[in-house]
Amino acid sequence: MKMSLKNKIGLTGMIVLFFTLLATFACQNTKQESIAGLNQEPLHSSSITSDSASNLLAINCYVCHDPKSSSHDELLAPPLAGIKKRYKSATSNRAEFIQKMTSFAFNPSKDAAMMKGPIKRFGLMPKTALDQPQIEAIVTYIHDNEIPAPSWFGEHEKQMHKGQN
Repeated sequence: MKMSLKNKIGLTGMIVLFFTLLATFACQNTKQESIAGLNQEPLHSSSITSDSASNLLAINCYVCHDPKSSSHDELLAPPLAGIKKRYKSATSNRAEFIQKMTSFAFNPSKDAAMMKGPIKRFGLMPKTALDQPQIEAIVTYIHDNEIPAPSWFGEHEKQMHKGQN
């Protein structure tokens, strides 16, 4: 059965709308939800528990930095395991790691980016709706805990960094 021009346009319009909405909301959670009591004002990263930071990470960051992706081509942003490794190698201590990653995540810019390759591949990370204490809590959680990497990440990293040791 042939699809009429009207149906094709309607289907195309729905697809365009879907991807527009996905691009608009994918890497940020604009809802002000109460996640494990995180709707208190003002927030300080020290008052956010590790479990709450883990929830914020899962809800806000893994939308783009999905550790369960089956290939590099499925991601909207680089894996957090790779980002963590890069920040750890570029900083001398925990405080500097947290400060630099928090600063970039709160106000992303090409000039402040430590990872120029992913900027070329994925574009600049959009500004998030999270506040600075929430971002700092997530970054602290990333530093202090093992972050899952996609199953393909180890091999990808070897290929991308051949001869750089």
